[in-house]
Amino acid sequence: PIRDPVTLQPYPGITIGDMGEKIGLNSIANGFMVLHNYHIPRDNLLNRTGDVTPDGNYVTPYKDPKQRHGASLGALSAGRVGIAGFGLINMKSAISIAIRYSAVRKQFGPSPNEEVPLLEYQLQQYRLLPYLAASFVISHFCKWQYMEFVTFTAKSIVGDKSAEQADLGREIHAMSCAAKSVIGFIARDCIQECRESCGGHGYLAVSRLGELHDVHEPNLTYEGDNNVILQQTANYILGYFKDYLSGKVVSCPMGTLDILNDFQQIIRKKFLSDSNSFQMTFQDVLFAYEWLVCYLLFLSERKIQTEKKEGKDEFWSKANSQVFHCHSLAIVYVEHTLLKKFQELIEEAPKDTGFYQVLTQLNTLYGLWSLQKHTATLYCGGYFNYPRDVQLLRDTILNLCSQVKDQAVSLVDAIAPPDHILRSPLGVSNGKVYESLYRAMITTPGAMERPKWWKEVLDRPVRGSKNDELKSKL
Repeated sequence: PIRDPVTLQPYPGITIGDMGEKIGLNSIANGFMVLHNYHIPRDNLLNRTGDVTPDGNYVTPYKDPKQRHGASLGALSAGRVGIAGFGLINMKSAISIAIRYSAVRKQFGPSPNEEVPLLEYQLQQYRLLPYLAASFVISHFCKWQYMEFVTFTAKSIVGDKSAEQADLGREIHAMSCAAKSVIGFIARDCIQECRESCGGHGYLAVSRLGELHDVHEPNLTYEGDNNVILQQTANYILGYFKDYLSGKVVSCPMGTLDILNDFQQIIRKKFLSDSNSFQMTFQDVLFAYEWLVCYLLFLSERKIQTEKKEGKDEFWSKANSQVFHCHSLAIVYVEHTLLKKFQELIEEAPKDTGFYQVLTQLNTLYGLWSLQKHTATLYCGGYFNYPRDVQLLRDTILNLCSQVKDQAVSLVDAIAPPDHILRSPLGVSNGKVYESLYRAMITTPGAMERPKWWKEVLDRPVRGSKNDELKSKL
């Protein structure tokens, strides 16, 4: 108990206060609590996976500490699973506003009498359309991750304490840590790019892009700072790598690390292209990501062992192996899963339909756009061997942007919130951006009124007159 139910005042020994105003989300109160010589009854213990008896002994239904740890981690993953969804919602809203605006807003053209919509420009396509593709890929992933978490929760409620349940909890924890981070980063960058791509209109408060930015910011921090919790994902992957190195078959409930069973074959792969290649395929992207997971896993393990040989303990060996190693490993792990899960969805559609073609374009575009951030690693590890490999990747991204561009508004219409939820004149579904923006401006309180100090402008003192009160400070 914290507060007296009659007076709502804190009980003696408890101090409660508000933490103050935040950058955003100020409708949610955040506070602090200090306990001073305050006894907490046993009845208030969180004791699903472990308890303390009245005589002070610790008891648990799990014999294996790893199983107990996995069950606990799985239960704590709800917040991260939800936050990944929050990031997706913010990203869908931002990209819907920016693409609808870009399809209507015209600027410059090949002749004085012709102006071109912003979306027709290659640079605008490259800035926005990969985020549109990401919205579709991430949307399916979030549904899949949520259902896996629902399965875990349902089994926990009925008392499942099996090793498989504990393994599922650990995998959900590892995946949700990485997903929250990567999706949070993508949504953050998407919102900023959308704001800039809408120019000065995007800077207006009424565009809601600034609001989306402020609302999304805490997603990068609460339930674990993104860069910190990626370390937990890396530790999970490294644990399974140890199993593989000891000769065990890798098998995890959601199958996200089953590729480790083919580690030796994958790590030897090279990207093979020739002068007749004009475009990368989705299969090229998937193979590249399988190689990245295995290669970065190998590098991370080797780096940690090198640190240990230099005399560092387990803590500092891992802490000094994050940049370019474990941190990148956790990122490519979830990026590979995003692509693979969306491809599984695509394969359910008939291949002779436009639906299959468009979704494949989106998955390939998102995959290549994400992959280009890892080109240095692909070169250093020998997966890419020639400059034409990177050039082919870049050319394919631009070709896919051009192909997706004509479907962009329709694709946005499929994922955009209703207008009364989106609440942005730049992103209205009927395309009447200018009319909506004008209406929003003229209905702003005080928009058509003179400033309160207008008389001061007219009643300026005349220099040298009796009313001249302006005196030099010199």
